[in-house]
Amino acid sequence: MKLLSFSTLLYSAAVLTASPAISTDKKALIYGSDDPITLVSDGVTPAISILDFGQNFEGHPVFEVVALSGDTSRFEVTFAESAASLSQYESDGPLPLAAAMETHRVKGFNITKTSLHEDRLIQGAFRYQKLNLSTAGELVLQNIGVRQTVHTTPLTELPGSFQCSDDDLTRIWHTGARTAQLTEIPKNSIPDFWIVSNDGAFVESLASQPLAGAAATGLLEYQVSFEAKPTTGALMVSVLMDTLSNGIDVVCDFTKGSVYALFERSVIASANLTLSPDLNSWVAIATTIKTTEIQVAINNSTILSFSQDKRFFGAFGLGAPLGHSVYYRDLVANDLTGDVIYSSALTDRSFLDDFLMGSNPADTIVDGSRRDRIAYNGDLDIALAASFASTYGSSFVQGSLVLMGSFQLTPGFFVPTAKIQQGPSLDLIPANITGLIGYSFNLVTAFAQNYMITGDVAFARQWAPAVTRMLDWADSRVVNGLFTLADPSFTGDWNYYDPPQTGASSKFNAVYAYALQQSLRFLKDSGIDTSIYEARLASLRQAMHKQLFDTSLGMYVLTSEVRTGFSQDAQAIAILAGVPQANNASITALLSTMERELLLPAGPLAFSNSTVSAGFAQKISPYASSYHLRAAFESGDGAGALGLLKRLWAPMANPQNANYTNCFWETLNPDGTPGLGLVTSLCHGWAAGPTAELIKFVLGIQPVSPGFKDWVVKPMTLGLSFANGRQHTEKGDISVHWHFDSSGFVQMNVTGPKGGLVHLPTPLINSLDASVIKVNGEIVPGTDFPVAATGETIIVQERERSGC
Repeated sequence: MKLLSFSTLLYSAAVLTASPAISTDKKALIYGSDDPITLVSDGVTPAISILDFGQNFEGHPVFEVVALSGDTSRFEVTFAESAASLSQYESDGPLPLAAAMETHRVKGFNITKTSLHEDRLIQGAFRYQKLNLSTAGELVLQNIGVRQTVHTTPLTELPGSFQCSDDDLTRIWHTGARTAQLTEIPKNSIPDFWIVSNDGAFVESLASQPLAGAAATGLLEYQVSFEAKPTTGALMVSVLMDTLSNGIDVVCDFTKGSVYALFERSVIASANLTLSPDLNSWVAIATTIKTTEIQVAINNSTILSFSQDKRFFGAFGLGAPLGHSVYYRDLVANDLTGDVIYSSALTDRSFLDDFLMGSNPADTIVDGSRRDRIAYNGDLDIALAASFASTYGSSFVQGSLVLMGSFQLTPGFFVPTAKIQQGPSLDLIPANITGLIGYSFNLVTAFAQNYMITGDVAFARQWAPAVTRMLDWADSRVVNGLFTLADPSFTGDWNYYDPPQTGASSKFNAVYAYALQQSLRFLKDSGIDTSIYEARLASLRQAMHKQLFDTSLGMYVLTSEVRTGFSQDAQAIAILAGVPQANNASITALLSTMERELLLPAGPLAFSNSTVSAGFAQKISPYASSYHLRAAFESGDGAGALGLLKRLWAPMANPQNANYTNCFWETLNPDGTPGLGLVTSLCHGWAAGPTAELIKFVLGIQPVSPGFKDWVVKPMTLGLSFANGRQHTEKGDISVHWHFDSSGFVQMNVTGPKGGLVHLPTPLINSLDASVIKVNGEIVPGTDFPVAATGETIIVQERERSGC
């Protein structure tokens, strides 16, 4: 194919045989084109080719240069989850929050010879690559693709499986499984963020990462000094940083003769830089922070001094602006009395762990493959369920629970996030404040769910004290029967862009009740007397309904302070926690009101329209909707569950969707587009709820006792003509196949270990009154169901024959 000087070509992804020079794992390599690609530019109009891989991939990008001529010094590769992101130079980046992948989504190359190239660092999830040659030359490329670092088992060969007569539901299950696969990060798969040698540490186009630790993030006044060799002309020092790398970035650009300070990518101070050092020589940099005053000096000469009111405390780190590389050595941080806070020559890679820039020590589940690629305890209740139902990533589940469970503060609540380069904390953290308090309850529920799936009593006993510490702290914050918090720093939630929910929040009381309910078996089997927790649960259910249920709304109000509206997840989790049931309130009425007040063509709003005046955004949340879906299924509302699946998840799983990635998205706008613009994660594990629920309710496979020692199959048919699949367990696979024949009679095949009970699917097309049921060839009255199942159980419904 001949390319014009400006060309935009689309290619579909193709799995090809890998070159041994790149990787010995052939399955790990995926290429974006079967054919070589030629880029020809006249230096005025760039040559651009866009490769469409068809769905999200991640890993180390690769390409081979097979021929070149002319000037090929400015070749760039850009990565994006959505095609729309390619309209921006930085695409859907930058991504400075952690050292688990490249900071930037555009990478430049000076091509001087034919070669095989593999990026050292990982690119998070992308569907598209844009190739851009802007200098006057010609490049011929082949084998353009990515070496994946996550597991590459085909979705049809995973431990779990699901297929049914509705293509939408089948695609939904597989898209959730792919989301789980891309957010399970194998241990030791993340390379060192910096290259460390005896000459110093080399950094190229990477965001600064903060010194880790509670003491570092609380620093107020200090000086950071180091030596730098700015090989391409610019360096970056960051101060007053939080744990997610937000802070004040100071850039010294010798090539442009400027020094400037950035906050949230906007310049807040600048000055001319008159120094012109040899770029291959070392310069001494010192940055001094005195509360709001910041001063920067090079070789003992002040180059920038300014006041700011954006950040008042935080850690420090070093980086390199986009397109620049720099060497660093001899980093020292002192307080203003001269005492050393931190010191490293930066010539031994051990310092990388101090800044969480080394490898990842354990299998872990992250929130999103591209953003944030960090572990969040609030995601785990949904994400681990999807993993168990598809990849059966038990090592990833346990790695995440150990990591997040270890970051418990002395009062009992947990830190909501952790970077996956961290190892578990060995001691309680001596602090008394956290954010996203609901996530601490979600973590308790995740521990309980893990126990029900695996039956690992030793693991449960190990973590039961942490769970009781959290639940006991929650009880200490009960006022007039309700869990109540006045401090807004605690009461943000997954919707970080919305106001905090202070006072007695229906969401936080519901998730507390759910944590109590779900953890009872976990605690009891760990040898803990649960009577006090059972009593607290009963009391909380009564108080929540009495004080937070509004009869005119027919809903649990947002909070005791905002009573004019409600949230989707508070209602769903209240149902799951048995709150309305304990008060003889109608679940059907709750679900019907949610549908009437929240449901749009693209899915349900996370907050009712009446909360807008209180500052809440109108967004659709697959995370909140995953609890809504679970509540609908558990309540027997098959029509409601099917409606949620069709409206919200089916479009995301449809390859014709403009933003399709074969993964589920973080948040949506009311019109069904990505809800946070280009920054939206289009691969987010908290959105994969249906993958677990389809196994639990359409196949009907659920544990009755921990580890599936006892299990049940109780399918909901949802108007389908067939469904089949399997759930892996520690005792062996449980496989289910059911279908209706042309006359509407059901046939069912269940295979599994001992301890099973099998129900007939509901609803049946033909009633039991007009049929005969045979179990393994023997007639069994319909009233005898459920029937015991061990090994293979075959159930056949036949037309009742008249006469003798």
